[in-house]
Amino acid sequence: MSYDELVKGRIFFGGAADAKDAVEVENIEIVYDVRANAVQDGEMPTCSIMCSPIVEQDLAGSIQAGAMGIKEAYEAGKNIYIHCGSGNGRASVMATAVLLELGIANDVQSAEQLVKEARPLANIRSNMHEALEKLYK
Repeated sequence: MSYDELVKGRIFFGGAADAKDAVEVENIEIVYDVRANAVQDGEMPTCSIMCSPIVEQDLAGSIQAGAMGIKEAYEAGKNIYIHCGSGNGRASVMATAVLLELGIANDVQSAEQLVKEARPLANIRSNMHEALEKLYK
């Protein structure tokens, strides 16, 4: 298993290549693709695929839009998988925002720490960190 659990039994994150396994093993109902060039690639008939790209032109806005959608799905009782290409960059950024939106973390630093504990390869670039700080100050 190359993906990780963010919220026990409900929200998972990792790379695009692991989405199908996560869907099958974790009973995922919604997959969020947060790659900048998010596309619906492949078939996963048992779940919905949402393209919610984190784009450079509007980092804060695109992060917030995705995190709000994931929060809404979570509150509706859905199991969720978040992915980017490798699972270490944009997926980790979205995971950080989701922890803040759900109130699991109170600030960006503690949210990032929880994400890195779940996925040690998480890499939140400085421009993404700044966008998170702007959103959740």
